[in-house]
Amino acid sequence: MKEFASLLEVATVLNSPEGCPWDLEQTFASLRPYVLEEAHEVLEAVDTDDDQQMIEELGDLFYTVIFYAKVAERENRFSIKEILEQLRAKLIRRHPHVFGEEKAKSMEEVIQKWERVKDGENASKGRKSALDGIPITLPSLQKAQKLMGRIKKHGERFETRAPVDREEELAEKLLGMVEVANEEGIDLECALQKVLRKKEADFRLSELQ
Repeated sequence: MKEFASLLEVATVLNSPEGCPWDLEQTFASLRPYVLEEAHEVLEAVDTDDDQQMIEELGDLFYTVIFYAKVAERENRFSIKEILEQLRAKLIRRHPHVFGEEKAKSMEEVIQKWERVKDGENASKGRKSALDGIPITLPSLQKAQKLMGRIKKHGERFETRAPVDREEELAEKLLGMVEVANEEGIDLECALQKVLRKKEADFRLSELQ
C-alpha cells in the first residue's frame, strides 16, 4: 500500500540525523506514556462513535508502533519488517480454520482452536502458569476479570479471603461484582466508563443551570 510506504518515508526522515531533534532523543521508555495515552484516546473515540475522531486517534496509535520500530532500528534491535512478518505469521497460525485444512463449524470451535494454538505458543515461551502473560499494567478491573476468567477456565474458583480491614472488605465486594460481570459477559471497565461519562455530562449540565 503506497500510503503505508509514504508514511514510513516520513518516519524515516523524522528519525534521520537531519530529522527532528525531539524524535531522535526518544527511547522505548520515553515513548511508553504515549502508547497508553493514544490507546485511551482511541477508546474515547470509539465510545463517542465519532468516525473522524477514530481516524485521527487510530492514526496516532498506529504511529506509536512505527515510532518504536524506528527507535529499535537506531539501536540495531529490530525493524518494522520483523514486526509485520511476526504478526502475519501469528494471524495465520491462530486461524488454522481459515488458512489451513482444519474446519470450524461454530464460534465455540473457533475459540477452542484459538486457545489451543495460544497454549502452544505460551509453552514455547516457557510460560508455566495459566496466569502468565497478563499485563501487570492492566487497570485493576480489567486485570481482575482476566484473572477470574483464566482461573475459572482451569476449573478453579477465585477464592474469597476474609478481609483484615475495611479496604480489603470493600475490595472483596468489588471482586464479587467482577465475578457477576464475568458470568454475564459484561466488560466492567467499559461499563463503568460509560456510566461515568453520563455522570460527568449530568454534572456539567447542572453547572449551566
